[in-house]
Amino acid sequence: MKLTNQDLVRSVTSEWKGERDLSGRPLVDAGIIKRMEKVTSEEAWGTLRRNGYHHNFAGDFHILHPERILVGRAVTCRFVPTRPDLNNAIERTGESEGRVGGQNSWVIDELVEDDVIVVDLFGKVFDGTFAGDNLSTAIRVSTKRGMVIDGGLRDTQRIYEMDGFNAFIRGMDPSAINDVSMPDINGIIRIGVATCLPGDVVLGTMEGVMFIPPHLAEEVVISSENVRLRDEFGQQRIAEGVYTAGEVDREFSDDMERDYDQWVANHQN
Repeated sequence: MKLTNQDLVRSVTSEWKGERDLSGRPLVDAGIIKRMEKVTSEEAWGTLRRNGYHHNFAGDFHILHPERILVGRAVTCRFVPTRPDLNNAIERTGESEGRVGGQNSWVIDELVEDDVIVVDLFGKVFDGTFAGDNLSTAIRVSTKRGMVIDGGLRDTQRIYEMDGFNAFIRGMDPSAINDVSMPDINGIIRIGVATCLPGDVVLGTMEGVMFIPPHLAEEVVISSENVRLRDEFGQQRIAEGVYTAGEVDREFSDDMERDYDQWVANHQN
């Protein structure tokens, strides 16, 4: 067995035509990642729904910093309740691949800047704390982003104090991770009611976490920017007394569309 499967990753993300890393994971452009930081959950949701994606949002998280947006490229890992035969095979594989430390540290060693680690720990909190302050420090240093854990967190008081870092978790507990095994890295995982694939763009807001397929990331960003521009136009025209709220808060009339197009042309000059 191998902890990573390049053929699987490439197959399930075949609609992505851009760059990939050595594991086959899609690498959405850093500029799109940056622009995604201004996208709302509802804007991303609308674009995904229009494209037939209905199971890409997970909510009901404890969020260390609800005011901080978390955006990055997903690196996934999956845990299951341990059993000796499986765990022994995983440890042998890890040893043959030169991996050191606990299994939860193996995936952290693969992280790079702009990654977000997404951990399927099947909601386990007691004995399901994926990281404490040491591993969280390693994640922060490598990614400059944060983590999504369908499981627990320990050393929360210290992690809370880390600058530029956020964590979406199911709960907090002083116990250490125990009685679980990690069969794969960068595989297909389930987070709550959502499916996450390696290379998805993670968008974490105070509402929850959206997993955006890489081939739709640019469309999500452009759609969001258009919505914000229309909102700015509409709010300005309301303040100027040109249109009523009812006129703005619906599909624009032909005259309003012409006014909007002229406003955009002047706005961008």
